[in-house]
Amino acid sequence: MTKRSWKPLAACASLALVAGCSSAPDLPERQAHPVSTQKTSRAVHHWDVMADDVATHVADRLREWPAGEHPIHVVVGPDESGFNTGFRQLLVTRLVERGLALSTEPTAVLLKVDTQLVQHHAGAAPTSSGMRLADNVQVVRSPVGYVPAAAPMWVSTGPMRTEILVTTSLERDQRYLVRTSSVYSIPQDDAALYQARVPAPVPQPTPVKTWRVTP
Repeated sequence: MTKRSWKPLAACASLALVAGCSSAPDLPERQAHPVSTQKTSRAVHHWDVMADDVATHVADRLREWPAGEHPIHVVVGPDESGFNTGFRQLLVTRLVERGLALSTEPTAVLLKVDTQLVQHHAGAAPTSSGMRLADNVQVVRSPVGYVPAAAPMWVSTGPMRTEILVTTSLERDQRYLVRTSSVYSIPQDDAALYQARVPAPVPQPTPVKTWRVTP
């Protein structure tokens, strides 16, 4: 190396010392936002699990039907509880996903879903067992006319004291083509969602006072 080549190196070294011995630019570093959480209700997810379960059984029974030739009208009752309203929407979606033809208007084929809330007060040991569909959702397949026993069901989180009986009937010409009854265990705290909505009281009109002037 010649003497002439040492001069640029010495100049660079001097600049590095002036800059504080740092060659990186003084720029802010990127930092990810902290992880945020949001509480969500598990009830609607449970309804979707139950709707998917019912749709699976109905579609399995109707797999021999010609596609699109028998449109089905879906009715969920007997009342317009929060569960029945949401369950019908989810059930229709699950049935359409399985290729069944559905109608928004009454047709010759009716898929009727009846729901009944059953709340147990006995503290006896569980007498029935079922299949776990999701956290806090368990189903028991039952024959027609089954009445849930007065005993709580158990899932992974402990004893359940509230059940809902879902009876699905596919009817045509006053005949049952498909009929299944299933019992689902649900969280006790969600029982109000399965009960009929209480209409708001109608406010009474304010009485009008009249005054009579006498001479």
